[in-house]
Amino acid sequence: MLGKTSKNANWRIVASILAAATLIFTTISSTTFAAYGASGAELKALPKNSLVDDGNSQLLKLKFRLHEGDFLEMIRISVDGTMVVEFDAEGTVLDSGPAFENVFGHVTMLSDGYAIGPAKGKFVIAMDKLVLGVGEHDAMAEVILDGDTLVATDDFRLKSSEPVLPDLVAKFFYAPSTIKKPLNYWTFTVETNEGDKDAKNHQVKLYLSDDNAIGAGDKLLGQKGIGKLEVGDFDLVAMKIKVPHDTEFGTQYLIVKVDANNNVQEQSEANNELSEQTNITPL
Repeated sequence: MLGKTSKNANWRIVASILAAATLIFTTISSTTFAAYGASGAELKALPKNSLVDDGNSQLLKLKFRLHEGDFLEMIRISVDGTMVVEFDAEGTVLDSGPAFENVFGHVTMLSDGYAIGPAKGKFVIAMDKLVLGVGEHDAMAEVILDGDTLVATDDFRLKSSEPVLPDLVAKFFYAPSTIKKPLNYWTFTVETNEGDKDAKNHQVKLYLSDDNAIGAGDKLLGQKGIGKLEVGDFDLVAMKIKVPHDTEFGTQYLIVKVDANNNVQEQSEANNELSEQTNITPL
């Protein structure tokens, strides 16, 4: 009776060992598959938005995983459809374009002894922002394998460090071609903001001059304050004028100037004035 009990106890020990071995084997297989079974690539632009001329490089971070047995031929990075750099699994550059600066990274081999080819890669690619230029850019990474290609994409934006400014423009100027002293007349100016930023409060002024440029001896006939003028918007500025009683008869010029006191920093100051010739006559 004691011998039979001993045999049953031994069998239970053997069964426990087999069950534990099965569990360990299943866990190892599952872990290996989870870590290395799926292939894929991920590309990130760093940073996503930055200045083109800030002295820094535009970076692309590439990460990928491969199936066991995959053979990596090379990696190709392109921006806006143009090749930037091609390199191998060791990071050795095979070919490059003018925007390429540097590549840093490596491919990690599987450590369980079963892998034939590379399993995991991580690289950082540096590019010259000035060569890439201002604007929106599309980046693509191609991890080229023996018989397959993994593709990953991302985008980034480079902008100029030049200040974003409004641009007030004297677009149209409607003024009488004849002025009879001492009558009142209306003038109309269309002012636009053709810049990239809203314009703050400013003045529009109208002068009487003996030539078509504002000078020291010109007479101020009217002025009007303008509130904020948004980007792409316009304002119709109406002013009633009356020439001074001592104005000489004959050819004169009416000149309008937007932002007459130069309160607004603009992209250009060369488009703030317009003039119209007029004839001063007696009533």
